[in-house]
Parts: sequence; C-alpha cells; structure tokens
Amino acid sequence: MKYSAQKVIKLQDVLSEKQLDHILSKTAKPGAKIISYDIKSATTGIAGFLGDHLRLTLHVQEDLVKKIHLFIKTLPMNNQPKADFITEKNFNKREALIYKVFEEIDGTDDTNPWRPKAYIYTENTLVMPDLGAEGYKSYPATKYLDKNHVMVTATSVARFHAAFANYATKKTVNESKPYNFLEEYGHVVAEPVFFDTPWLRAAAKLTSNLLKEFSTKRYPANLEERLVDLYIKTCDDFKYYEDTLNVIVHKDLWFNNILFRYSGDVATNAILLDYQCIRFAPPAFDMMMFLYLTTKKSFRECHESEVLRHYYSVFSESLDDDTKRRLAALNYDLDTFLVWCEKARLFGMLLTVAIFPYTLMDPIVAQKTFDDPETYTYLMEVDRSVPVIAHAKENTVYRIKQLEISEEIVEKYILGR
Repeated sequence: MKYSAQKVIKLQDVLSEKQLDHILSKTAKPGAKIISYDIKSATTGIAGFLGDHLRLTLHVQEDLVKKIHLFIKTLPMNNQPKADFITEKNFNKREALIYKVFEEIDGTDDTNPWRPKAYIYTENTLVMPDLGAEGYKSYPATKYLDKNHVMVTATSVARFHAAFANYATKKTVNESKPYNFLEEYGHVVAEPVFFDTPWLRAAAKLTSNLLKEFSTKRYPANLEERLVDLYIKTCDDFKYYEDTLNVIVHKDLWFNNILFRYSGDVATNAILLDYQCIRFAPPAFDMMMFLYLTTKKSFRECHESEVLRHYYSVFSESLDDDTKRRLAALNYDLDTFLVWCEKARLFGMLLTVAIFPYTLMDPIVAQKTFDDPETYTYLMEVDRSVPVIAHAKENTVYRIKQLEISEEIVEKYILGR
C-alpha cells in the first residue's frame, strides 16, 4: 500500500482558494499571486499517527518570485477507519482549540518561540510554517535525548505552562471569577483512549507478550490481567484536580513533536508541536511523560531532579505578578511540584509503554503496519503483538527501548507491591 499523502496531486485537494488567500495575507505582499507549487509527503513512511503530513512550497509572484514553505496536516485521505477515529475522538478539534487559545496568548514573535504559528487551524486541516526550512530539526527516535536537549525542551515546556497559567489568571481577573478551562472546553479535551478502552487493554496485552518473548526475568502467569488492572487504575490519576495548579498539558512530547534549533552542535531552542492530545491537569504530568518518552533510565536516575528544578525555575521566572499571587494562594511551590511529579510518575511510564510500539517503529514499517485500513481497527482494539514483536526481533533499538520501560513498570508497580 502506498503512503496516502503521495497520491495528492492537486493543491485544491488540500486547501480551498479562501484558505490560500488567507495564507498569502499572512506571508506575502498585497496582490501577490501563486504561480506554481510543489506538494509532497512530509517524510518517507509515516510522520505521525493522527493524520497525513505534507510539505507544500508555494511559488509566489510579488516584485520577484519568492518561495513560501509550509507544513500541512490533514485528515487521512486513504484510511477511513483512522479518519473516523481522529474525528470521533476530537484529536483535530483539540488542536484547533489550542491554536485559538494561542492567538489570545500570543508569544510567537519571541526570538526563541516555544510553539509554532498556525495560518489555518480547522477540524480537518492545520497549516503552519515549515520549520525545517527555518533550520529546525527533529532528534532521531532511535536515540535518547542528552542533557542539552532535555534542558532546552524543559525550558520550552515551562514557558508553555507558564503562558497558560498567566492566561488563566488574566481570564480570572477580567471575568471577576476563577477561570475554569474545563467549564468552557471540557467536552473537547475529554480523554480519548487512556481509560478502560479496547486500545488500553490491547496495550496491556502487548506489554505482557513483549516481556514473555524477550525478557530473561520471570513473571506471574496472570501478568496480562494484572497489567490491565494497573493500567486502568493509573489512568484515573491523570485528571483535573481542585485546589492546585492545572494547565493545558501537551501529553505527547515524543521525538517527532519537538523540533530543535542549533548553534553548531548545541541545541539552543525547542519548539513544541502537535497538540492533538492535550488535556487539562497538573503540569507535572507533562514533565514525567516527556522524561520517560525521551530519556533512558540511567539518565533519569542521574539528572531527573536537576531537570525538574530547572523546569520549575524557568516556569517561575515566566509568571506574571498576578499569577505568582494566585499560585501562592494555592500553596503551589517547588516542593509541591516535586510531590506532583511523583504522583505523575506511573502515568508517565504507562503512556510511554503504550505508545512506544508506534513511535519507535521504523517509519516505513510503521506506515505498512499501522496505516492499513484493513487491519487498522484490529491492531488498535484487539492485539498488535504480532507485528510489534516481529519488528522487535529485527530492530535492536526498538526491542531494547520497549523492554527497558516494560520491565521497569512491572518490577516497580506489580512485582514490587
């Protein structure tokens, strides 16, 4: 099966004339006209699991001809079960919502932005600048982030959380009552899969089968049943809590959703992409998910405390005075944040073990495996063990990364209890 994005031939299949005019109004001089374009898949294989991803170059006539480089995410064009899943679970609606909020927050004119601009954000389509053309790069998913990349990303996550905290404070002041994001948008940001769903039960089945296939350690015969119970209970931890700080949580900070800018070999800034999975919860959940998704166990053992303290320092420095007073009234400080990190640890591990089979797979193999409409629903809701274990036998990094987190979660929360 060919990657669906490669079948796009006409620009009009993706963007309307009205949308193109809007993009030109943001990127070109008045009266500029599109004279040609190039459109192609963003990557070889699959770039992400919640849409088709394209790169578009518009050749625009101003005084001279200039190129406008764009990145586009659309609903899947040739996988209807996946398109239905994305729509039913509000993934694109979440991202459209967050860019609406970002417009109110602003902040993209910063020389070190933590988030991208978006020219178009609807329930079907997202269009933003192609950051690759601006020098930003992703980090290979086959590796682990080093300290430099972790610290730079933690800075951007802290600024993201602080920007929303300031936004919520401003809304509270303007409306003369505490602002509750969930009252306005709770129906949009409700959890799509991390509760007692077939997808989560299939994740537990895969963890059990992966350990039995590759681990040299001994596990109980009822491991799968105990994992199902653990996973469901753990999902209950990730939610809105009264009487503490809650922010928009990204919830999907894996390698493809973080782009880095460099000075030589040193990462100097990180932009956070892809807000289709956002939730509303204490910010510690984002940091624990990020650390488990991108770093190795030995790194966390050595540097976790330093990373979390760095995050909180940047977060505090990014708060306005009204928000500092609001957090003081909630008794939210560094010690409180660190306590929340411990509460969030297990969910950070669970999310990692659940999505690693997708995010770590070779992009071409992942496209063939997880983007086939004939098997999509079965692999999502019943069992994905066969293709995952088969690829793990062939790909050492894929196997080792999954095995490390799977062994850690079982040893700490099942065998250790």
